[in-house]
Amino acid sequence: MYSVLVVSGFRLIREAVRVLIEGDQRFRVIAEADDRSHTLQVVSDIRPDLILFDLDPDYAAAIETIRQLIKDHPGIRILAISRHSEDAVVESALRAGVRGFLCKAGSSGDLAAVLQVVAEGGAYLSPNIMARVMGWVKNREVMSTPNPALAGLTEREIQVLTLLAEGQTSKEVASTLNLAVETVHSYRKSLMKKLDLHNVAGVAHFAASVGLMAIVSKKESE
Repeated sequence: MYSVLVVSGFRLIREAVRVLIEGDQRFRVIAEADDRSHTLQVVSDIRPDLILFDLDPDYAAAIETIRQLIKDHPGIRILAISRHSEDAVVESALRAGVRGFLCKAGSSGDLAAVLQVVAEGGAYLSPNIMARVMGWVKNREVMSTPNPALAGLTEREIQVLTLLAEGQTSKEVASTLNLAVETVHSYRKSLMKKLDLHNVAGVAHFAASVGLMAIVSKKESE
């Protein structure tokens, strides 16, 4: 039997996932966590076999926590779930080290099967995400090491940059990242200053020059 830690900022999600997981005799939920510090402490104390990690509502903060978990416990197996499946979100999660990414829009009946795949050392991506990743590979756009040109940007600024490069408005970026529009404006201003860019066209050109447009080309492929 595999032990599972469920991480989510929403109590309802944690309770619903627990019911789904414990309906399968292969798994047992041994703990729940709702924030970064709690998650890090629980994993340090009990070392679960698997972590089911809800990235919503603030996926950037969740991914930073996942990155720290992977650093502290190499080889730990994490399955991310989210209502967002934008390329920027998926890429960030995969870079952080998750072994699977499951969209909340999918069937709840798939959860146990996906957990089993991850528990046995495999990897899983929701079908719509897998199709896009295959496209990245086909076009030689596999995610590479971070470009030195992005070294001066924070993780959040890179996320805002990629979404702006995709063509999203500040309002759409705010919705995707669960931020206030004013906060997005602040990130947009700071990244443009750091990169010496003066307009959205410049942002798109820069993103293309460092390979980000290839990663966030969702609208072009629809």
